[in-house]
Parts: sequence; C-alpha cells; structure tokens
Amino acid sequence: MRSAPTLEFPLDEYEARMAGLFAKIEEAGCEAVLLTNEENLRYFCDYRSAGWNSEFAYPAMLLAARGGKAALVTSTRQLPTALATCCLAESEILAFDGFGEPGSHEAFVPAIVSALSRLGVTSGRLGTETGLVARMRITYGDYTALFEALPGMQPMDFAKYIFDLREIKSPREIEVMRKCCGMSVDAFKAAMDKLELGKTTEEEMYHEYVAASFDMGADDFEYQLIVEFGPDRPQPNCMPGARVYEDPDWCVFADSGPSYKGYVSDMIRIGKLNPPTKAQQDFYDISLECHKSCIAMVRPGARIGDFCKAHDDFMRAHGVEDICLTMNNSGHGVGLDVHEMPVIKSVFADKEFKPGMVFAFEPTIIHPVEGQIVLENNYLVTEDGCENLTPQLQDIYVPRRS
Repeated sequence: MRSAPTLEFPLDEYEARMAGLFAKIEEAGCEAVLLTNEENLRYFCDYRSAGWNSEFAYPAMLLAARGGKAALVTSTRQLPTALATCCLAESEILAFDGFGEPGSHEAFVPAIVSALSRLGVTSGRLGTETGLVARMRITYGDYTALFEALPGMQPMDFAKYIFDLREIKSPREIEVMRKCCGMSVDAFKAAMDKLELGKTTEEEMYHEYVAASFDMGADDFEYQLIVEFGPDRPQPNCMPGARVYEDPDWCVFADSGPSYKGYVSDMIRIGKLNPPTKAQQDFYDISLECHKSCIAMVRPGARIGDFCKAHDDFMRAHGVEDICLTMNNSGHGVGLDVHEMPVIKSVFADKEFKPGMVFAFEPTIIHPVEGQIVLENNYLVTEDGCENLTPQLQDIYVPRRS
C-alpha cells in the first residue's frame, strides 16, 4: 500500500481496515470478495470520484482475495483519479478501456475476470455486498453475466462481514464524526436564528442550514436535508418547499445533517419563534424522556432487542403508541452511510451494542393536530456506556429565548 496524494487518513488506518477485510474473507470461507459501492471503496482504500454521482457508471470496484491480495479495477479514463485517491500500490490498480462507462457494457465482465485471474482466483466462493441492509452497485444483467463467465465460482452474501468491520469506528473515525455531529446542530441553530415570520420559506431555511454547514467545514450532504413548517406537514423525508413560516406557533422540523470526510450526521431538531404550547412541550418531553430512559441502558453487551422493547414500553406507558412512528424501529447506525448497522429494530434483537458503534435514536410522535414531534440524537457506544455526539439544543429551540 502507499500514501496516495489525497489520502484522508494516515496509511495505517487503511492497512488496518484491509487486514480486517482479509481476516473476514478467511472467516467467511470464500476465496475473494467483490466490492462495488462508494462507501466500501472509500472505507477500505479511500478511492473517491465524482463519478459516483452518475447512476449509469461504475467508477471502480475493489477485489480482495485470500493471502492479502487486492486489486482496484477502473477504466483508463478514471486511472488518474484512482492514482490520486486510492492507497493500493500502483501495481494493484488495474485499468481497462471502457470499464464501468455508459455504453461499454461489454468491458465489465472481461475486466473483473482478468483481475480475479491476476489474483489467482478462478474457483470457489466470491463474496458480494448482498444480505440485510446491503446492495450492490451493479446491474442484474452484469451480475448474471459475471457468474456465467466464472463457472467455477459461486456468489455468497458477504455484507454481514463488511458491517462487522464498518460498524465499529476507530478513534480517528470517531473524531471525524464528533466534529460532523457538532456541525449538524450548530448549523440548525444558525439557520433558526435567521428565521423571519411571514418571510422565510422552507427552501430558504434549507439554504441557510446548508450554507452554515459548509461554512463550518462540511464537505457534502449524503442525505437530503429535510425542512418542514407547520403541523399539517407530518411527512417524514418530505422535501422543503415554498411554504412561508406564517405562524410563530408552528414548529420547524429539520432532519438529516452534513457530512465530513464522507461520514454523516443524522439529527432532528424542533424550533419555533414562540415558546412551545403546553401540548407541544408535553409531546416533546415524551421524546426527550424516552432518550434519557433508553440510552441509560446502552453499554457493551446490552441487546438491541431489549433496547427496542424499552422504547416501545415507554411509548405505551405514556399512551402514545398509536401515534408513535418508531414502534419496533427506533434508530439506525450512522457512519459513511446515513442508514447502516446496527439497525435498532427487533429483527436484530440478539445483536449486542459494542464499543465504537455510532447510532441515531429518534423516538417520534406524529400527532394529527400538533404535527411531528421528535428529538433525534447520535450516540457513541463507549467502554462503559454511551456518549451523546449531538448534545446541543436538547429542548425545542426558540431563538433569543432558549
């Protein structure tokens, strides 16, 4: 491996990640693994390209095989980008004319087959990014054509092993995420402080939030920022529109957050220009107290199923289970993707919290009159408990009053 010119972390970070990948290949009993999506290539070798923004291109793919062998497969057009970002040795970066480019379908299979052959892999099981909470960046046609050209190889679900690695953040990753999570709340406050009654639209609030994030050092928004005004917009993941903030008793709902060095934040904050009404405060306090009650349970070895049950029991005890959006599904891991393992859902009941996991928790109430009331924080599992990475503004934020 080598220190590429634009490497985001010191080389030993990627050496440790690749060593973990090789160990998982042995554990899974496969001969090699094919990685196709942006987050995995960035995680293991720091390959980055604006080409990921095209839905019709494969900028590069990473192959890793038993014995510590690896290759980045890309096109001759994309080779300079690979040399600038990817930390594999130059001899391990393989360029093929037309690979992954629109209209060059025929180049894909020969390139991957050739790269596997160079790694000494012609038979056995080939791990792929398939399984729960996973997908490949590859068309069905290319996938089937690849295995038709590899009659001695069988695909196997490898996503679990990848997430075993990615869900445990290193100290360097944690520092990046701590900075990113801090930005997400500070940018919300900056945007709220510019909110004007009868003038500001959802889209303008969105622009202020995004601008503040970039001013603070963010480099992207991996997940679309959501901004909603008013109680009749209880629509999770709705895009901001032209609605004007016309009533100081309306709640402002903001969800998502910026990314920094590829790592994302995902917070929800509520704000308004008047102090909260009693009903708004009562519902918000349920979400806030649910955080305090459930997060106190989190420590290494605690089961996700027990955490889910505690959330659901809390909502039932407060009589809001029928208007709680997050029953049995109250959170998710965050990292290079906004939704990754660990998923806080009962289907993963036996999974345990481990030090280094980062997850979002978002107990959500959607009331037919008051609208969407929720507090979402990002938490880091530590050796003896949990750290809130988004500690600012734990109450409904009222500019110049909070």
